Amino acid sequence: MYNQIIYGSLLHVDELKKQNIDPSRVDLVKVKGFKRVFNQLPSWRKVDGIKKAVMNIEKDENSWFNALVIKNLNDKYIQELDYRERGYNRSSLKDGSVTLYSDGNILKNCIVYKGKEDKQSNEILPNSNYFEICKNGAKCHGKEFLNDYLKTTYKNTLKGDIELI
Repeated sequence: MYNQIIYGSLLHVDELKKQNIDPSRVDLVKVKGFKRVFNQLPSWRKVDGIKKAVMNIEKDENSWFNALVIKNLNDKYIQELDYRERGYNRSSLKDGSVTLYSDGNILKNCIVYKGKEDKQSNEILPNSNYFEICKNGAKCHGKEFLNDYLKTTYKNTLKGDIELI
């Protein structure tokens, strides 16, 4: 069984329901060692122009981001997620890097999807519709969660750097 970390559009309760995930199965978490960035080219959210970036994470030992965890997923469900997240590679997270908002307890056996390197670009900006789904998804989980989302989510500057959204 796996604990799946989700940090993009699946933050939104409506998106969870589309994937047949009961919102009562998720908990709020913080993930250390990564930075959340809108720098991923979409695999299925096709948009023309420069505003097409979807969410990704990049290793950064000095950073963290907030997310949801879906606990105790079986192999069948993980295979379905592999298809949905085909522009990403599934990775195991180091034990000790995921803690619950509620009590600070550490979760083990966590996996996350990180963007494939050939699908990343520093020349794109967030997809506007996707951006709203993610932000409204963070808002679904309360003011503290939304504030943490806003202070741990980055976008490209188009000058080779990133900045907070």
